[in-house]
Amino acid sequence: MVEFALVLPIAVAILALVATGGQMLMAAIDLTQAARAGAQAVQGDLQQGDPASQQLADARSAVEGELGVTSLNCGGKGASGQCVTVTTPASSGPGQTLATVTVWRSVDSFLPVFGSTWTISAQATTDG
Repeated sequence: MVEFALVLPIAVAILALVATGGQMLMAAIDLTQAARAGAQAVQGDLQQGDPASQQLADARSAVEGELGVTSLNCGGKGASGQCVTVTTPASSGPGQTLATVTVWRSVDSFLPVFGSTWTISAQATTDG
């Protein structure tokens, strides 16, 4: 009984750490897929010659569609609620990056022991 009482808190802490790590990994995978969807949307806009504002709007729409949400919970890293950014280099050519889509999102941990909110980010590029 004494051994169980000594081992139980350690075992629960390890299980909680594994569960939190799994939750963050799933969020990172989801954001990576969303960033790729945003990059694909931006690539289509670049081929049509759409302005930067349209590229950002389409990237955000694609990201939200991929995540199945109507608005992202930015927090942390996101300045003024912008969870999606699109950057394009000043010049580009064959084989170079045409645009980079960065997505970040706050994820609430179900175990407050390891922090209540974490910011997860992902990035995808589209090449010419």
